[in-house]
Amino acid sequence: MPMTVSFPPPVGRTLACLLALAVFATPSFAQSSSSPTGTFSLELNRLDGFDGGCRVTLVEKNGTSSAFGSLKLDLVVFGGDGIVEKRVGVEAGPLKAGRTSVRTFDLKGLACDGVGRLLINDVLSCEAEGVATDAADPTAACLDALEPRSRVPAGFDK
Repeated sequence: MPMTVSFPPPVGRTLACLLALAVFATPSFAQSSSSPTGTFSLELNRLDGFDGGCRVTLVEKNGTSSAFGSLKLDLVVFGGDGIVEKRVGVEAGPLKAGRTSVRTFDLKGLACDGVGRLLINDVLSCEAEGVATDAADPTAACLDALEPRSRVPAGFDK
């Protein structure tokens, strides 16, 4: 015959409250330790033509509490007609916590007037202090922290 244990009502309620507190406190703690505090804004600031391509200027503002040793982005460039024109890997790090930096990269063989939109397709690698990674998706927290915006007619999103 199975054994049942029962507690007097005050003890039972106390145990139930402690169990509920443990269950609800654990996910919020895990969530706050897995993603950086604040946002990492990436601004598409300029598109400058040069002989043979388009030079892209990004202004990066690390508004998080984490220093990024590396932040490699998978960017997809769409033409004005919405057709994929190019796909490039861009290193946006390193960048200390609370700092702003400017990065440039070249899109060879593509004129600036042919750039309709840039998409942050994925984060290829991310090394950030104090950011726990999920084994199933180690770059998800970094992608979530990114906030793209654009100062040029071409869009920039994720």
